[in-house]
Amino acid sequence: MRRDAESHAEEDKTRREEVELRNEADNAVYRSEKFVKDNGDKLGASKSGIESSVAAVKDSLKGTDSAAIRSALDKLNESLQAASAGMYQKEPGAAGAEHASSDASGDGEANSGQSKSGQSKAGDQGPIIDAEVVDEKKKA
Repeated sequence: MRRDAESHAEEDKTRREEVELRNEADNAVYRSEKFVKDNGDKLGASKSGIESSVAAVKDSLKGTDSAAIRSALDKLNESLQAASAGMYQKEPGAAGAEHASSDASGDGEANSGQSKSGQSKAGDQGPIIDAEVVDEKKKA
């Protein structure tokens, strides 16, 4: 009897892992399709790679091979990471240039936290001040 209980527990564990993998794959497909829908114009050539990876995951979910599902899911995650990294590498450059121009034009305000001796580094925002906000209306 003990052997049957161990066998049953092992089957339950295997089944639970398969269900969790299928749920993870379903969620990844949903997130990927939403990502492509929301950012399709920014993705360029990587859009077709994501779409083919999504199709591969959907095909693998039709079967029962957990290894095939895991492999397709890993490829989908890799293509998503590559696409999002490529997409966000383009954006910070524009934001960084915008930030630099605002620092250059706002000399007094942007540099007010720096000491006159220039000891602060460029990214330093000045000293950290511990303060409490007090509402004067409630105080009276």
